[in-house]
Amino acid sequence: MTERYLVYDIGTTGTKSTLVEDGQILRSHITTYPTHQGANGVMEQNVEDWIQAVRESTTKMGILANLDGIILTGQMQNVILLDANGHALRSVILYSDTRAHNEATEINELLTSDTLQQITGNQQDAGSLLAKMRWLAKHEPDTLNKTQHLVFGAADAIIAQLCGRFISDSTTASTTGLIDIHSRQIIDTSFLAKVGLENYTALMPEIIVGGSQVGTVTEAASAEWGLPVAIPIYLAPGDAGSATIGAGSGDVGAAYAYIGTSGWVAFTATSPANPQRGVITLAHPRNDHFIQVAPLMTAGGNLDWILSLFDDENYGTLISSALDEKPSKLLYLPYLNGERSPFSDPFARGTFVGLTGQTSKQVMTRAVLEGVIYAYRHVLDILLPEGVSSLMVTGGGTRSTEWCQLFSDIIGLPIHISADAENVGIRGALQAVAVQRQQQTSYSIEDLPISQTLQPQPTFKTLYDNKYQIFRQLHITLQDTFSKLGQLEAT
Repeated sequence: MTERYLVYDIGTTGTKSTLVEDGQILRSHITTYPTHQGANGVMEQNVEDWIQAVRESTTKMGILANLDGIILTGQMQNVILLDANGHALRSVILYSDTRAHNEATEINELLTSDTLQQITGNQQDAGSLLAKMRWLAKHEPDTLNKTQHLVFGAADAIIAQLCGRFISDSTTASTTGLIDIHSRQIIDTSFLAKVGLENYTALMPEIIVGGSQVGTVTEAASAEWGLPVAIPIYLAPGDAGSATIGAGSGDVGAAYAYIGTSGWVAFTATSPANPQRGVITLAHPRNDHFIQVAPLMTAGGNLDWILSLFDDENYGTLISSALDEKPSKLLYLPYLNGERSPFSDPFARGTFVGLTGQTSKQVMTRAVLEGVIYAYRHVLDILLPEGVSSLMVTGGGTRSTEWCQLFSDIIGLPIHISADAENVGIRGALQAVAVQRQQQTSYSIEDLPISQTLQPQPTFKTLYDNKYQIFRQLHITLQDTFSKLGQLEAT
């Protein structure tokens, strides 16, 4: 029997809507929206921009007949404050927002970092919703007092509009510091009381397993959004969870790397990660499994920045021109918005080391391309110190075979480029729904397609290895400087 789904991925730079029939993509459309950046680490987006993007991309899909369901996934670790009708009361505080660094320090002192790690599975820093909610309680108490619902992911905000439920999936919720990683429910009120957040327990969403049906399209939403009424709605795991499944790592086994605006290296395990190694633990949709993730705050976003800086026409031209140059001594730290792994530092920033009066645009761009890969190599070494024999790569960064070849050369591993790499999250979301509907018994995807395998070229291996060792020391050397500069911004 033919099955047809409309899948929404509400990402960091835009919303992708994809019409899928029996696992095959019929058509898709992406609508972008801005991120609003401010001093002291402020990073925000607007729910209304997400809603408009979903509506526009839905319109581009054409006639949506015979749908079996609507599936949503998207960015995680957001503070989304809604009124009783699901309308946003303020801009969304994104996962990459680091303004709450002082509150993070206070929380780790009040609850002790060891206790927090035992309960939440992770270190809690400025990206934590514990810290961000404490910041809001200090600086915007009136907004919190008006809030009726808090949800954690972009998909959750859209679901509130489509069917009136206020929920988050366990994978998304596990990024926040607000749930017990083992019970997968909101942490005890007594812990929230110790950091002054006990009054906001009633705002918390219901936590469900990613892939579950959460409702149907209401008549009001149908009229407003142009979607068929009463169509089942499913909330898939948040983007990292869906991508893990779609990349072929949904069951215990191989690691993969995601190269998007942000990035990560991840794999599925039967135990939580050691947070002291800078690795984050996410709740897997399967209760007794976990996703170990070494996240990069800014990956491909570094290319967005340098493309805008030099006003180049496109990424392909920018990358090709840069890689026509031989590697230089120039090093680049890709921490434009701080970093989460293999260390947590909200003050870390992008840095060039080794500029000269002869440094060209191409040499700087090549250093950026290399620097992002050194960061991936660093987190891979932390996540899997015993090493791996190869690495699957997914995400928008795989559009450039040249850059993927550089990944292989610098990391020193064969790189498998996932076929249809930009849609692994869609593939994973569909698989999660199939498991919850008991159409599949496993989160493993059989016969995962690979479009290309790249072997490491040894020409510059010694130079890359030496630069990598210097790269690993640079943050340690500059950490105090980053902190002092960050404090200057905050005053």
